[in-house]
Amino acid sequence: MKRIFRLSLCLLTVFLLGACSSDDTPVANVPQLSGNITFDRTRVGVGQPVKMSFALPASVSPDVLKAEYSFNLGGIADLPVEAENNVCTYTYAFREAGTYPVSFKVRYLFNYPDATGEIYRDDVIKKNLQVVACDVRNSFWGDNLAETQRNCGSVLEKQEGNTDLYAAVLSSEFGSSVEGGKETTVGYTFKNDKLYMVQEVNLFDTQVPFTLVFQYYRDIKKMYGEAVEINWSSDTEKNNGYFDAYVNGRDKTALEAMNVFLTTEKGGWVAFNFEKENTMMVVQCYKSNDKWVVKRAYREKE
Repeated sequence: MKRIFRLSLCLLTVFLLGACSSDDTPVANVPQLSGNITFDRTRVGVGQPVKMSFALPASVSPDVLKAEYSFNLGGIADLPVEAENNVCTYTYAFREAGTYPVSFKVRYLFNYPDATGEIYRDDVIKKNLQVVACDVRNSFWGDNLAETQRNCGSVLEKQEGNTDLYAAVLSSEFGSSVEGGKETTVGYTFKNDKLYMVQEVNLFDTQVPFTLVFQYYRDIKKMYGEAVEINWSSDTEKNNGYFDAYVNGRDKTALEAMNVFLTTEKGGWVAFNFEKENTMMVVQCYKSNDKWVVKRAYREKE
């Protein structure tokens, strides 16, 4: 009997020790992430850099071994970021208008498994970002100088003799397929520190002006649609015959006649007007000092 009692006592001791050991096994307990993604712009235009931020909790559970942070910009894969002063940020310029489901993700790596047996967990915070088309290049009418400088992508230099004009050499939005047309001089004019007009100028040595004019027309048409008006420097009726050649480039006789017109007519030029939403553009092509000039002027529609 004593043997049986002692054996039972030993088994009970082993069971109690095992139970104590099981109760002492740590289980990761990490609170769910909460907070909001914020943007440093109230209106975001295509091509404008926008900084997105997420403020992290003041403290993290001691059960966390490591935390990894990233942003996802609506189809653009997770972009890793580091926390600085307990805030994660990422800056990006969207290339197309639309609604982007931006998300911030933190991956918690645990020191030991959680209650479900997992050794990590992903928490995601989401917020939609609306990106809209700009009025001209990467700017909106009425932007101040500082905002325009931030958006243009290069250093704006103040032009001598004009206190309201700033310029930079930027990549061309139109005519980039023409030799020498990949960069353009862009001038920004302000009134009372508000963007009022934008001008782009390209110079070419070409002796075949129609090729130049047609390329710009085709490129601009893709974005603005049909020209509202086309004007010529000489008699309108005489130059109506050039219109088809100008638009489709198939009439060789008309092309040759138009090239002769542009190269021999004193002060000859062609201009066409486009309108899109609240922006109007006037494109001029003319010869000056043995150079062919393509000049675009943008203004806000009244």
